Amino acid sequence: MIAPLLLVALVQVTPPPAAAAEPPHDWSTLTAITLPPAEPDMVRFVRGEVAAGRCPRSRQVDGQNVLVVPLAVRISAADGGAENVVPLAIGCPTVEQYSAGVTQRMIRHLAHRTMMEGDRWYRTVITYTWPG
Repeated sequence: MIAPLLLVALVQVTPPPAAAAEPPHDWSTLTAITLPPAEPDMVRFVRGEVAAGRCPRSRQVDGQNVLVVPLAVRISAADGGAENVVPLAIGCPTVEQYSAGVTQRMIRHLAHRTMMEGDRWYRTVITYTWPG
């Protein structure tokens, strides 16, 4: 008796490309996320860093001190949270890292975060403002 011949076709399935571990060099191509305004305790921390001389990047605008921290955020496909947050270097590492942590928390509480496409990079800013 001759055994039946079984033909198996191998099909290579290529998963969709995952978002890069690092944001692209040109952040202007990323979709923007609007975050809520910086809370008073957040501003207090940043103001203290500027007053201590650890953060020379604030500027005066209409009698207000302003410090803007741009960030790139990779949204998780699994839960819509901020999987990675990369602050743009502004010469103030403590505020950059603080802003990255605050951004993760803020995105966790955004009502529309589940509507954002996961596994991709977005851009946002946190603006700290206090009287000059």
